[in-house]
This record gives sequence, C-alpha cells and structure tokens, in this order.
Amino acid sequence: MLELYLFINPIGTSCFNSEQNILRLAEVLKDQLKFRFIPFINLETISSMMVENSLPLNNLNLRNRLFQKAYQASLDYKAALFQGKKRGREFLLNLQQEIFENNISYCDQLVQQIAITSHLDWEMFTNDRRSNFTANSFRQDLQMAAEMKVHSYPTIVIYNLEGIDCGVSLTECNSYQLLEDLCNGNLNDLLINQDNSKNQNIPHLHTL
Repeated sequence: MLELYLFINPIGTSCFNSEQNILRLAEVLKDQLKFRFIPFINLETISSMMVENSLPLNNLNLRNRLFQKAYQASLDYKAALFQGKKRGREFLLNLQQEIFENNISYCDQLVQQIAITSHLDWEMFTNDRRSNFTANSFRQDLQMAAEMKVHSYPTIVIYNLEGIDCGVSLTECNSYQLLEDLCNGNLNDLLINQDNSKNQNIPHLHTL
C-alpha cells in the first residue's frame, strides 16, 4: 500500500488544490493508498504566505501575526483530528473553503462556526486547541517534516512506490496528472536513471 504524506499550511492558499488532488486520487486508487495531511509551518512558509497575498516581506508585525494565525490554525486542525480523521479532514476543508473561496478571515468566531458545522464536540475541541498535548503533537509533526527533509509547502512525500526502495518527495505540485503518474509508477525510470540534482524535467521531484 502506498503511504502518502502531504505537508501543508492550513491557511496557505496553495495547499488547498493539492489536498483536492489527493482526495481525488484516493477515490481512484481506493484501498491502495493511505494518506495524511500534516500541518507544517516555519519562517519560509510565512514568507510564502506573504508572497501569495502580495504583502510586504519587511513588515515584521504582519509577519508575526501571520505566524500566530498559521500556528493556531495548525493546532486547531490537530485538535479536530483527535475526534477522528474524517472529522478532522472535514474541519480542515471547510475552514479552507471559507477562507479561500468566501474570503473570510481566520478568527476564533470562524473556527467555532466550522467546528460546529463539522460536527465536532465544541467543549472537547476548545480544550484540545489550547492544550500542551496538542502543541507537543504538532512539534512531532515538525520533527517528521525535518526527517523527511521538508522545507516548504505543499510538499508530498510518498513511500512504497513499486520498484523504489526509498521515499520520494514532490514539491510545488498542482498537477493531478503528475501525482497520478507518480503513484502509478510511470515516473520510476526517471527517478531511478536520472541524477536528481540535474533533473530538468521535473525539478521538484527527488528521492529521499
């Protein structure tokens, strides 16, 4: 079975499309694919958010506010996952839809609305989103990202590709077809035979 990890910023615009592609692929591959969406933020991801939204990179106050929002959104997603993977994923997608498609700013009021809409236990969720346990769980996600050499979002890491005895990382991927080709083994020859550092065909694809 393929194991796929998508590292995301929950309020980063470019992640939403990658999530949709993976959900679509999961329907195609059925029981052949196990996947997780994992929150990931660092200084580089905050800079990416600022570029995405045409914000001045030298505004430190704005940068700090964005970091705090992304950090809390990551904890909120983790807290939602504690009530089940499907509910957690539903919370994430509903939150992103409001932010990206309906242009509603991330805030506590929106989080409460989405939590209730996603059928979460609000009291449990409220406690979890502020707990040390949730913060520690998120730090473990960051450690996983470091071990998988993830530096930016969205990054896809896949294990158990047939004929490939290591993990494969793909960054900046908005193409469903590229993702499907990778999971179906259509890019194996490229991965095996080409020097990743000189891969000009798909420069963001490499083995770990």
